[in-house]
Amino acid sequence: MKVDFLLIGAAKSATTSLSSCISQHPDICFSNPKEPQFFDKTDWRNHLDSYHSLFNEESKLYGEGSTNYSKYPHCNLNIYSDIYEYNPEMKIIYIMRHPIERIVSQYTHAYNRGYDTNDDINKALMTDDHYINTGKYAMQIEPYIETFGLSNILLLFFGDFISNPNKVTNKVFRFLELQPFEVDLSVLNINKSNDKKLLHYKYDNPKTVLERLKKAALILKNYINPNFIHKKPQLLESTREYILNNCKNDIEKIEKLTQRDLSHWLR
Repeated sequence: MKVDFLLIGAAKSATTSLSSCISQHPDICFSNPKEPQFFDKTDWRNHLDSYHSLFNEESKLYGEGSTNYSKYPHCNLNIYSDIYEYNPEMKIIYIMRHPIERIVSQYTHAYNRGYDTNDDINKALMTDDHYINTGKYAMQIEPYIETFGLSNILLLFFGDFISNPNKVTNKVFRFLELQPFEVDLSVLNINKSNDKKLLHYKYDNPKTVLERLKKAALILKNYINPNFIHKKPQLLESTREYILNNCKNDIEKIEKLTQRDLSHWLR
């Protein structure tokens, strides 16, 4: 088998909900977990059997949704050629969101999960370029277009998916050359960022018995994250200007690429 398509991001742009929708198609087998981040590892060639074991049923098409594949330069710098080496016919799906909204959501998730310990979003965004780079959509997608060709790239928008998920989902199916399919939209709420019981990332894959017991105890005690961000963090006007000034040229490239008016992204 070979994986046929990748939903590569952008992070915090409804990739989990979109993957849950498209995985319902009878001709698609999606990986479990959704984000194996396989090609982010430089030694991926040594673990192909493990990767393929994440697809637990025979199907016409296989896909996965690792958002680390669109976090240049914070990922495997050879990721484009590596994926091409694995499957030169790979199809790439990329969904984009208003840069400010996406960055705020990414920071909130990172802080609540313990990846970012800076409790001031304005300082965090000024000192860690990971957030802005992830939101430079042209910078992220252009190398894929150069490697796989525009015909193998599907560019989507968060707003379109939220307003009409079935329309966007069937656009994905057409791109993958599959028959239309009506999906169960109840899956759209599975990736809630306001879950106060969200555990620190260090408990994701407990390796020792003690770590497993501690995770189980936290869950049984109805754990609530004491440092959880309850309200949407507020950006200073200077921070907003900093983000938009950094993303302006990139947004203009996406406008030309998609023939969409994205002037509202600059406000």
